[in-house]
Amino acid sequence: MDQIIPFIKVSNEYPRFYWKGRGKTKFYVGFGHKSLSRFTFQAQSFHPNSYDEVWSAFPNELTLFPDQIMTSDWTPFPSYDPILPSCKERKDTPTFDKWWHMVKDACYKIEEKAFRKIVLARRTTLSFHKILDPLELLKGLLPLGTYTSLFMVQLNPTLAFLGASPEKLFTREDRKISTEALAGTIDVNEKWSPKEFEEVEAVRTFLEKQLLPCCQDLHWGSPEERPFGTLRHLYQRLEGMLKAKISDKMLISQLHPTPALGGFPRELTMNYLRAVEPFNRGWYGAPIGLVSEKETDLAIAIRAMVVSENHLHLFSGAGIVQGADPAKEWEELDRKIAHVIRWLS
Repeated sequence: MDQIIPFIKVSNEYPRFYWKGRGKTKFYVGFGHKSLSRFTFQAQSFHPNSYDEVWSAFPNELTLFPDQIMTSDWTPFPSYDPILPSCKERKDTPTFDKWWHMVKDACYKIEEKAFRKIVLARRTTLSFHKILDPLELLKGLLPLGTYTSLFMVQLNPTLAFLGASPEKLFTREDRKISTEALAGTIDVNEKWSPKEFEEVEAVRTFLEKQLLPCCQDLHWGSPEERPFGTLRHLYQRLEGMLKAKISDKMLISQLHPTPALGGFPRELTMNYLRAVEPFNRGWYGAPIGLVSEKETDLAIAIRAMVVSENHLHLFSGAGIVQGADPAKEWEELDRKIAHVIRWLS
């Protein structure tokens, strides 16, 4: 795990971050603040003012101008199981009973044409007998870096937000922008169904509508599958050239949240989520990554977790469309955190 060693040795200064963009050949480690920097590391809340007990120490928005930055070539890692203390308790929020009612209510709203799709989320809290080391968990995520963006923001020695996201919000190189429709989840033994194609089509429709005022020469790539461990997702890339005076901040406002994390139409589903979800999403599902004048690379913070002393909070979501089965959607939530659950002794 040579790439972690510089992160450990840099300083006792916080906050610090680790970042490796999906498909990129470099990783970055940075810490501290200064007034000017050639790029910033940024994160934000899914909802404005997204606070609760889990997120109380996290700002609504983070813009880190790193005082020191290290970068090096990234190479794939072999599988690694973190060394963790024993787990004493698991708590799901919502419970399955509450989840069942949430999914059924969302399906009713979809049947009534209130909205087309919505993504409901769950927080799974694992409590351990001893304090957790965030760096040890980051080591466990590194083997996923071939197909994901790896990220970690550490606020102090026992508090961090980290994950391995297969999904981009957008990548910008000068005026060229690329984004993607990534939705639908099955495991390696399943076949695609109309549900998954409906999920990704909602994302495609949204992206085109939101980017047409900002771009010229928009065009879609060919549909593909994208792996994440034992899971697969539907994927299609969208590229274009930005019009004059379109900033990264404007693009974030146009694209976040996509129907892959919120729903469609956006405003109605965002209000619905704030009303029905029994926990705060915080930074889960929101943009995270590097921003600069020349190039910006932002992931969507999914497959993500918060480490807080002896607690590990795992976040997962499932896209609900017409005819969704609450039990199958619950199983999908479990599959999306399985790469962490398997580490438990």
